[in-house]
Amino acid sequence: MSGAKFHPSWPYFLLTAVLGLVPVLNNKYPAQFYPALSPWWIEVIAVFGGVVTAFMGFSRGWALLGHFSRAKSLVRETISKRSRPETQDSEGSNNAGRMISRLIRNSDEDLREIAPDFTPSSLRRLARYSPELVKEIETEEDAQIRLGVVGAYLGEIACRNFGWKWKFLADPALGRFSYLVSVVQKEGAELDPFFLAGDLLMGRKAVLKQIC
Repeated sequence: MSGAKFHPSWPYFLLTAVLGLVPVLNNKYPAQFYPALSPWWIEVIAVFGGVVTAFMGFSRGWALLGHFSRAKSLVRETISKRSRPETQDSEGSNNAGRMISRLIRNSDEDLREIAPDFTPSSLRRLARYSPELVKEIETEEDAQIRLGVVGAYLGEIACRNFGWKWKFLADPALGRFSYLVSVVQKEGAELDPFFLAGDLLMGRKAVLKQIC
């Protein structure tokens, strides 16, 4: 999956720390470090460079936090817009089943970073990778796509390992994402894997225990 790319801020803070060592090294070992420049100029350059790199680090960190906040808001909005109709027509259910089956088949590509194998242990890999999925969310459609990918994977893990079975449902108002109201069921209990996917994308990793 591809989407928005954000450079991490930690390299800038690391460079700031390195620049902070420059005057110290020059004062302690003037013959070995920067012998052609006066200590005053070295300190000016180091301080100015440190201020610039620190500013860049904070700017990128703030931008990333802002993006995460907007992305999680889009996920919440997408979850809240779902509505299960009182009656289900067979065509809608069949289409939902086909879409979820396609997402499951495409997991090798859509979630290749976690080496998807539909085992319970892969849930931990998915939880660790979820922040990267959030980084890719810029629009409501992005949120729907990620919810579909993650929710289908969670639901299929429940079915393959813990005896749950898919119940394919459709919300026509969601268009091509109508399958996002589908659930898995077991012995009278019902689980909404797409709701769990939303919780996971919003950082609530404990919800994965509900699948087991």
